[in-house]
Amino acid sequence: MTDQHQLPADHQQRQRALEPLHSFCVTAPAGSGKTELLIQRYLTLLARVNDAQEVLAITFTRKAAAEMRERVYSALERAHNEPQPIDTNGALTWQLAANVLQCDRQRDLQKQWRLLDNPGVFNIKTIDSYCSSLTRQMPVLSNFGGPVSPVDNAGPYYLEATQALLDFLETGHPQSEDLGALMLHFDNNWQQLETLFSSMLAKRDQWLPFTGSGLQDSVSLEGLRHSVGILIGDHLRQIAALLGPYSGELKTLLDYSLKNLAQAPVEAWPLPEPNQLSLWQRFADLLLTGSNGWRLKVDKRQGFPAGAGEPTETKQRLYGLIAELDAQPGLLDELRLLRTLPTADQGGAEWQLTLAMGRVLPILAAQLTVVFQQHGVVDHVQVALAAQQALGTDDNPTELSMRLDYTLSHILLDEFQDTAVNQYTLVQRLTRGWLEHNEANPENPRTFFIVGDGMQSIYGFRDANVGLFMSAREAGFNGVKPELLELSANFRSQAPLVEWVNDSFRQAFPQRDNLPRCEIAFSAAHAQKTNSTGAQVFLRAFDLDEDPQRLAESQDIVTFIETGLADPQCKSLAVLVRSRSHLIPIIRALKLARIPWHAEEIDALASSAVVIDLLNLCDALHNSADDVAWAALLRGPWCGLSLADMHIVAGIVGSDSWWQGMVTLTDARRD
Repeated sequence: MTDQHQLPADHQQRQRALEPLHSFCVTAPAGSGKTELLIQRYLTLLARVNDAQEVLAITFTRKAAAEMRERVYSALERAHNEPQPIDTNGALTWQLAANVLQCDRQRDLQKQWRLLDNPGVFNIKTIDSYCSSLTRQMPVLSNFGGPVSPVDNAGPYYLEATQALLDFLETGHPQSEDLGALMLHFDNNWQQLETLFSSMLAKRDQWLPFTGSGLQDSVSLEGLRHSVGILIGDHLRQIAALLGPYSGELKTLLDYSLKNLAQAPVEAWPLPEPNQLSLWQRFADLLLTGSNGWRLKVDKRQGFPAGAGEPTETKQRLYGLIAELDAQPGLLDELRLLRTLPTADQGGAEWQLTLAMGRVLPILAAQLTVVFQQHGVVDHVQVALAAQQALGTDDNPTELSMRLDYTLSHILLDEFQDTAVNQYTLVQRLTRGWLEHNEANPENPRTFFIVGDGMQSIYGFRDANVGLFMSAREAGFNGVKPELLELSANFRSQAPLVEWVNDSFRQAFPQRDNLPRCEIAFSAAHAQKTNSTGAQVFLRAFDLDEDPQRLAESQDIVTFIETGLADPQCKSLAVLVRSRSHLIPIIRALKLARIPWHAEEIDALASSAVVIDLLNLCDALHNSADDVAWAALLRGPWCGLSLADMHIVAGIVGSDSWWQGMVTLTDARRD
């Protein structure tokens, strides 16, 4: 159990997070109690503001928002009806909630919030619902104009917009030439281009700010070159740091190879700059094979001719160097990536294709807007973009933006590691002018409170970018920089499990943060549960592509469950799988072992016995000649004929259909 009287190692950070005069970025790993900390921060701020709407808490799912709203209300209810609890964390939450209620009672009657009677006053929303509320307040500026319905699956609308764009190929549209160039690049495979365009529409918030601005090609090319240069320079600095200790030996061996190949030697150890990329790639070619593995053998083709004396000695030196480099963590992956880096040369055909794509994409986005208007729907990306437009730009803020500047004082952001670009931009626009306000009002500053864990950022397929969390952590928003707090206590799991996770994932994460690559370093957790008797972690590997292995896995799981059920200290058992289909053989094994189980939304309705019987009834009534449906109907629970009875009926029916045979049999009995 957890010792309630033992303060966690990060107790001071948790106390610091409740300081209302400062902004914070809290790194909160799994099981660290971040939701409780968010609630405590929310209650702290709620006791300081004049209007509950001044404190905005944003989550990313409806379930998380509902849970936070319910827990805030429960804390206030306990502070009103129950005495202060004994445990430290519960006592703190109770006291913060009591402070909020006391402040509410002291207000003028016209300003009382009556939180226990009016929980709807809590400004706790999902990011999508908050964006929708902004667009409703400024429908003209958001380009919605009228009521629209957000849809979760916008794929059919993306496809319709893409098909409308491809129709321009047969017209004299200004972008038809660019479309033709893209079609030629894809060997006239219009389905492949259609798939590309549809997928890009789902991420248009990432590229719309950089397209359709009317820039000349020369300006766009320079912008592309600058971006590619940043990418190349960052990677070369990584390579230079890893290969630096071996620079002398590596350059000597490369010069030896180039000399034998009748090529000019490398004049000096290259600098980590984009214009020297080709030199760095020479080192990669020396060390790696064509299949991107370490070179285990070299010959005259690589500039190492056969022979005794110097050739043999030089080969051995290369082999020894490669063995040392192989021991460097991550170096092989870095060298592989080095070979794939693009050049910063603007003369290549790929640059012209990129420019053509940049001219086509704004037209594609406009086509999607037309499709949305025709169907009266929008996707969540459009809602977020409309919310940004409703707030205006830095140079031209809207009335809504200026009104929020007076009514919004504090923002709490949960799960910020899963933030996408449009959500990050929204927070930037919401916090405009906060630095100037804080400098003028140091006793009543505006604050933001970011909670997240970069190690749990797993929604890249939804355009989540952990680099945005890292940027906010380092630079904040609009000049307001947060103080970094790192939580490490784990209240959920026992010590052996926490230690196993630390040891395993420490090897999977990089040793240091890398913002350009969106890489975040591992940070260890510390278990708070002192009673860890019997806690163990076992690893068993199975090849699930083979049926015998899948069966062996199911039986292995059943064995573990039976062992757990026999242990009186085992309170609960859970089986977690990646997909529902993975559960099918496991459930079958549990049934064979007569082990009761409970699962929600696992079995498909089509596999339910009741649904199958109802479908058989529908098929039988729809078609009197459907013998299979009628036979299943007679065998069903509402008739319940045994197999012996079914055999007798089948003999009586003979060559007639089951329905006709039953009618004949009934008429015969009447006679």
